[in-house]
Amino acid sequence: MSRGGFVLAIAVGAIACAPRPPLLDRAIAARGGPLPALVRELRVEVREAFPGTWGWQTVFALPDRYAWTIETADRPNHYLFDGTVVRAFLGDALVAEDASPDAPLRSQARFVAVASLDALRLPGVSVADAGGRLEVVFPRRGDRYTVAFDGRLLVARVEGPVDFSPFARGTLVARYDDVRRTGGLLLAHRTRYALDGAPLADEQTLVACVLRTGLPAAAFASPGALPGCP
Repeated sequence: MSRGGFVLAIAVGAIACAPRPPLLDRAIAARGGPLPALVRELRVEVREAFPGTWGWQTVFALPDRYAWTIETADRPNHYLFDGTVVRAFLGDALVAEDASPDAPLRSQARFVAVASLDALRLPGVSVADAGGRLEVVFPRRGDRYTVAFDGRLLVARVEGPVDFSPFARGTLVARYDDVRRTGGLLLAHRTRYALDGAPLADEQTLVACVLRTGLPAAAFASPGALPGCP
């Protein structure tokens, strides 16, 4: 191995093995513990692209599996990421697949994973305490996020890159409030989003279900496999 390759290997190993800041563990404890998976039904006021009131459902599971369903007057639109492939469905019909690392839904899944905190404990994620905030870097892509907390050490604000192509992409800021105890955890039920400084959407949780056992990748392969709230 060349000297340059040796130095790079040492640097990558240092990132993967670097100790997590106590702030991360304290924030997860303040919430009430880990959050392996979460199902939510939402009412969303969209400001840009398709303004109006929408019904959404989301499912998130560690490490970054994600499903987003948009209710329409016809059949629901489903966008699923199983950790490897992004799939789009119109109703139950598969209309597109994308296994590329730049698939837009991957960026949305990563943003949700950052806000959910537990994924920041995984190897390969660089996390530092920057004066009471978490600075997060995903080394392979260089994506950077900032996580800020309120006085109870609950997530209050997350900032980072997101891709909503073909409509927009940029820096997303999410502000969280209306905290309620859900499944034994303290979780925000309202989120206000701004993209590159402009209001994007306000999201209100109607129903939320914490799943303590996580979800396999197969649950994100088709809409019929997605869990709902009991």
